[in-house]
Amino acid sequence: MKRFRKKDILKEIRLLSLQRMILPVIFILISLAIIQIINFDNIFNPKLYRSSFDAFSAYKKGEENVTIHVDTLKYTGYNIMRGDEVVSVYYYDLSGEQCMFYKLDMNYKSTEEIPQTLKDVTISARLTEPDGLSRNMMESFAQSINWTYDGLSSITFPVIMDEHEYNLGWLYILYAMIILIIFYSLFLTAGNILVLIAPYLHPAYMKIRPYYKHMPYFEMIDMINQDFEEHILVTAGKMYLTDRFFINLGNREVCIMPLDQILLAYNHGQLFALFGIHLRMNHTLHLYGSRNIRIHASNKKATHVTIITDYLREHYPTIIWGHTKENLIAYKQLLHTEKATKKVNENIVENLHEGNV
Repeated sequence: MKRFRKKDILKEIRLLSLQRMILPVIFILISLAIIQIINFDNIFNPKLYRSSFDAFSAYKKGEENVTIHVDTLKYTGYNIMRGDEVVSVYYYDLSGEQCMFYKLDMNYKSTEEIPQTLKDVTISARLTEPDGLSRNMMESFAQSINWTYDGLSSITFPVIMDEHEYNLGWLYILYAMIILIIFYSLFLTAGNILVLIAPYLHPAYMKIRPYYKHMPYFEMIDMINQDFEEHILVTAGKMYLTDRFFINLGNREVCIMPLDQILLAYNHGQLFALFGIHLRMNHTLHLYGSRNIRIHASNKKATHVTIITDYLREHYPTIIWGHTKENLIAYKQLLHTEKATKKVNENIVENLHEGNV
């Protein structure tokens, strides 16, 4: 078996696989770094604390999200309204030597429904510095108890317990996206590693396997590689025409198509512009073969595509050119005729076999 006797196409496949591994690996590393920085475990499963002081001590050590149980919370008399309805209520805890304000998500139709005291409260919240609205509440609260804001601040923790800020909705979405990116990147990396180790399993070979079912798989690969090594007729960039094959060893994809199987071909150009300035024109050569096998060679120069198409037009005049409705209908008709012919041939062989029996 001379599986590795011809190396060029296999080498290009390996190089392409290496290139395609770079981006997935980068995404994996970035995703893992984000997971380490954000610390989702602490966010989704915050540690339980039994006092405001313990929660603040954890905050000073870097824990912003906590679950806390307090025996008693008292109503400050202040809340946040949306229209005529209450959406957030300010409470305070004075169980220790310092005061901790709590901003709780609570919905009431009117302020009369707000409980003056809450007992045995367990909430998950985020410790944050008071915003302008919370500072205004503290100033008004200090005045309501005949005290000064400075005096109140001297016995108040520099942060408040904000239940509204402990909003996990977008974090669940972010975490799910990161996990999907990691798994998809791992899938891409594993696929490229497989092709790197065994380039003869590349889809370029698998795709045209239906044309060569009559020969062993590795014999087909050796035939293609030998034709590429010894019988190149046309070279255009990284596209090649041999005696029997069109071979694209591009930076984006590797693809192969037997020349005698091409039924329809067309060139698609894509203009890249920035602020109305035309930067470049990339071309993609599409080849539609029998048995509905299709390949494309993308990100090509117009001159390179023209070299290939000119040769095909001259030497394979039966190829249909152009991506039009009529041409696609003609292509489908050819496929239908091919399928019908195949079925007739199979019936003839079956009948001959029965006759011999």
